[in-house]
Formats: sequence, structure tokens, C-alpha cells
Amino acid sequence: MTKKIDELDKKLLALLARDGRMSSAQMARLVGASERTVVNRVNKLIQSGAISIIGVINSTFFGYEVMADIFCEVESSEFDEVARSVAAFPEVRYVAASFGDRDISIQVVTKSTGELHKFVTEKLARVPGVERTSTVVVPTVIKDIHEWLPEELGAAIDQSDDV
Repeated sequence: MTKKIDELDKKLLALLARDGRMSSAQMARLVGASERTVVNRVNKLIQSGAISIIGVINSTFFGYEVMADIFCEVESSEFDEVARSVAAFPEVRYVAASFGDRDISIQVVTKSTGELHKFVTEKLARVPGVERTSTVVVPTVIKDIHEWLPEELGAAIDQSDDV
């Protein structure tokens, strides 16, 4: 279900996407609105679920140098339990159901390829219901999930370059 937002909301979302810590006063100056209006609009965007303002953890800062995408084929009757079990591992950043020849897609971060091997062979392989896995090491991330914006914010991004 698509929600309607106006041009001011789009501009605020574009600014927050660039800098989630930008002050309401600075946003107000950039979009030509009052600070009170900006605060109210941002609060409504948060309450509606349009945006969440969070800190994004940089895994490499903490020494987690190896990232991998792992695709799991699981026993159908065990899907929910496998997904919950996998999500509980501290190495796991992301768990999702997937279509195709694999049932669950996960992303993990580890400090070394040795730790990754240990995760796959000693933890993941022992989860009841996991039948097969396929692991792909990710050497470089070009665009991360927190950088995604809906196409309709494109014009707002271009306009915020001008302010």
C-alpha cells in the first residue's frame, strides 16, 4: 500500500537520508519552513512508519572484516524454526525468506575467513532443518540497504543539492 507524502515530506526525507542527525533548525532553513513544522512533519513520518532514524553499525570498525551472503535450503516443515534459530546467531546481520532454489537468505559478518568457516560448518550446519548451504564472500559493498531510496524521492534529492 502506497502512502501519499507531499513535496516538503520528500525534501525532509531526502535530507535525513543524507544526514540522520541533521538538526530541525538546519532542515527548516534548507527547506524554507519553520522549525516547528519540520519537527511535526518528521515526527509524523516516524509515527507513520515512513522512516526510522537509527545508527548504522559499521562492522569493520569493530574488526568484522569478512562479510558473506549464505543461502540455505531448509526442510519446509522447519522453515520458521530455522529462520528464528539462524537470526539468533550474533554473526547474523540479516535473515529473509527467499524464492528460488534456496529458502532462506542470510548475511553474516566475521573477523576472519576461519571464523566464517567455523560458523558455516559448526553452527549453521548443525541447525535442525538446514539441508544445504551456499556461501558467497562479499569483498566490497557498492550500495548498502540503508542507502536505498524510493524513486519518487529522486527529485527531492536533486533539489536538496541546490540548497
